[in-house]
Amino acid sequence: MTPDERALKAFGREVRRLRTEAELTQETVARRISQRGTAISNSHVSDIEKGKAAPRPWLRRAFDEILQGGGRLERLWEELTGSGRRAWLHEIAERTHGADALYEYQALVFPVYLQTEAYSRAVIRYGAPWLSSNELTERAQQRARRAQQMAKALSPVIWLVVDQSLLMRRYGSPEVQLEQLRYVADLVEEERVNLLVVPVDEPRHAGNNGPFRVITSADQPEVVYVESAHQGQIITATNEVGRYRMWFAALQGVAWGPDETLKAIRDEMKRINGD
Repeated sequence: MTPDERALKAFGREVRRLRTEAELTQETVARRISQRGTAISNSHVSDIEKGKAAPRPWLRRAFDEILQGGGRLERLWEELTGSGRRAWLHEIAERTHGADALYEYQALVFPVYLQTEAYSRAVIRYGAPWLSSNELTERAQQRARRAQQMAKALSPVIWLVVDQSLLMRRYGSPEVQLEQLRYVADLVEEERVNLLVVPVDEPRHAGNNGPFRVITSADQPEVVYVESAHQGQIITATNEVGRYRMWFAALQGVAWGPDETLKAIRDEMKRINGD
């Protein structure tokens, strides 16, 4: 099911809920809408409720008024389809793994699609201490499986910029971080990942807007995924996506080059080993 199909089904469920609460049949709703000047059939109302048809703007307004939604349906449609709407985790995973290219900036952790299982486990454990042991294990294993699939895939092309401080963190233990750095270094050397590091003493740092991921696909519009502690958001507005592209270019401009970046990773690994 695509994100657009999920949006239609979610909207349809709310129309059906409001209609049921108003104790109206589909036929009655269709008749009242038709009396406003544009005829529709009860089968079209049914298709809307089942998520099989997209409601035109005038039809959304008509549903809202007839079902006494108080603007609820218009707000819901914006939440489901507008720029800045809440992102579903499965939607992001699908878009990420099905993309042609990713452009990502991270300051605190490596992206989930590049994490080892031990690293994932440590990040999840301390980031969500309320999870049970079984839930923790399941999430870490799920991330690890996706990371393995991404490592073996030919696409997407991955362009990643991270803060130098990310290399210095010791999630779980020094051994866990060492394994993670070794894993990423191998992917860089195999040219599976294009990685650059922004040094901690860089004064022209453009990363104060937080982590983000630009997702590029041939069959879908380019979008940006922005994640916070509470929820992720999908940015679809062309001008806003363009701004994130500019931020990413600015980060690339002040980062170390590929050779310096790989050396920084290797140096951190030596530091962990005590060399």
